[in-house]
Amino acid sequence: MNCGLCGGNEHQLFYTQTRGTLQGREYWHCATCDLVHVPRHQHLSPQDEKAIYDFHQNDLHDEGYRKFLDRVAEPLQQRLPKGAQGLDFGSGPGPTLSVMMSASGYPCTTYDIYYDHYPERLATQYDYLTCTEVIEHVAEPAKVLQQLLVSLRPGGLLALMTQQWRSQEHFEFWSYANDPTHISFFHQRTFDWIAKHWRLDVNYAANDVIIFRVPT
Repeated sequence: MNCGLCGGNEHQLFYTQTRGTLQGREYWHCATCDLVHVPRHQHLSPQDEKAIYDFHQNDLHDEGYRKFLDRVAEPLQQRLPKGAQGLDFGSGPGPTLSVMMSASGYPCTTYDIYYDHYPERLATQYDYLTCTEVIEHVAEPAKVLQQLLVSLRPGGLLALMTQQWRSQEHFEFWSYANDPTHISFFHQRTFDWIAKHWRLDVNYAANDVIIFRVPT
């Protein structure tokens, strides 16, 4: 069982779910990059995963949802020139962030493996990429991050939004870990590892908003 981020094989059982429908679900901790991940045999099938996403209510006109996404949009716009072109990776069944960015003068297209599957959009380069509440659903974060970074121009920005685990005690009562589609959990040390490994600048814009910059 190699880590899907760093490829390491030094793992310890971090936590086993003892309650609810996920009882018996295991979470393993990588000693190298501090990623906590669910083993593959406990992942949902793609069909079952998509069935859950189909119930997501990502309403463009929901002010609460737009305010939530502003926590990514605002710090990103502060770091970009007007007209910067981007892509929202994992835009989901109801794209919203891409519409918000485009309306503010930062044209943004979308890609989603289930709802907007146009791989050719990943074959070009952008000034910025957003990946909000997505990376925790990914079994092999290294492959996805590498794909995204290749799609950024020099000096480009990658904005991730995902909650971070803090401690084993916190993890036990953490609702974020109880979502059956969440399989990869990041610590700030994990993001520090990512920055060092790919030689990126990193800025923690909020507890759950991380902005990486590709070197020029």
